Amino acid sequence: MTISATASPIPQPNGQFPFIDIKTGSLSEHGNQLLNSWYNFIVGMNRITPCNASGTNVISLAPLDASPLITAYVDYEIYSFVAANTTSGSVTMTVVPRKGTLATLKAYISDGATQANTGDIVAGSLYLAIYNKALDAAAGGFVVK
Repeated sequence: MTISATASPIPQPNGQFPFIDIKTGSLSEHGNQLLNSWYNFIVGMNRITPCNASGTNVISLAPLDASPLITAYVDYEIYSFVAANTTSGSVTMTVVPRKGTLATLKAYISDGATQANTGDIVAGSLYLAIYNKALDAAAGGFVVK
């Protein structure tokens, strides 16, 4: 997937249009659109989210309280964690957001082709789990590095 070099993540405020409606004291239509654009950018951006990990072969990643709101898996999103246990079989992972649920997906070793298995994730070691929607026949998965 190619990311356009001209992609603009969020619009700049425009001095020609008021942010606040002077008559009502409420957000103007421009202000509302701008804040919605910022919200959508921040929620959908790629970031590194620190997580607590639990489980052995089904690893649950719980984002720390200071983490941004996670509503869905986003391509190339990175979750950092220290493994709670050493794996002893095929590995799957799920991110546990504050609200709602996300799917449990296969975890792959760094080649992105081989599912993580016994001993690939070691207790006490720091890992990055990178979401890629193209893995597992487009069902999505994590590459663990």
